[in-house]
Amino acid sequence: MRKVFLSLLLATVAASPALAQDKKSDERASRAERQQARSERQSAREDSRPARPERQAPARVERQSAPSFAPQSNRFVRQQAPERFEQRQEVRDNRVQQQQLRQSQIRERIDQRQDLREQRQDLRQQNRLPPVMNTRPPIVSHTPQVGTQPPAPTTRRYNPAPNWSTHWRNDRRYDWHNYRNRHRSLFHLGFYYDPFGWGYQRYNIGWRLWPSYYGSNFWINDPWDYRLPYAPPGTRWVRYYDDAILVDTWSGQVVDVIYDFFW
Repeated sequence: MRKVFLSLLLATVAASPALAQDKKSDERASRAERQQARSERQSAREDSRPARPERQAPARVERQSAPSFAPQSNRFVRQQAPERFEQRQEVRDNRVQQQQLRQSQIRERIDQRQDLREQRQDLRQQNRLPPVMNTRPPIVSHTPQVGTQPPAPTTRRYNPAPNWSTHWRNDRRYDWHNYRNRHRSLFHLGFYYDPFGWGYQRYNIGWRLWPSYYGSNFWINDPWDYRLPYAPPGTRWVRYYDDAILVDTWSGQVVDVIYDFFW
């Protein structure tokens, strides 16, 4: 029995390589057949397609550089069109001159209007009479009373301001209006002490003050600090409430007055 089994085993072992070789040969034949069928189909497709013309490569067109729109320099403009450049330059110069002329005219008009306003204001102030003395001249009294003025001195030493005029207001050096607008704190002197307690009385040029109103306590020591002209010898700028008064210290006469000077 064993012999029979061994013989069968040896027979199967000897037959297996032959079977493997037969299988490989069959696979090779099937591959060759498939490749041949594939090539035949491809050749049939190529034969069925119409012939196409060969494509030619497009001619290479050189690109031209785009024109530059950069602003041309003044040198180029002068070389190409010098007359046109000169005309433009003249037009610009004329415009600048016209603008400067207009600005100067506007400044002159503003200055003229300001001068007219100041002159009108001065005339109004000079033509106004004190409210207490608007119907009759002030009463001369030897004792201080409300609405009165002291008598004129009997002797006269000299004329303190023979050539004094109110035209100094038209001088730009004494433009205290604009100076006060820029230095308002300088013109704010605070409380005013009335020696007699009569209250405010509006004085005009030519009236006389009682000596207590132009004492050294009320002097404006440096008129230029307020852009006022310097007082001639024998006179003093004094503060009377919010007014600045130029007083003859000998007779007490009002030489000049500016109403609402302080505040």
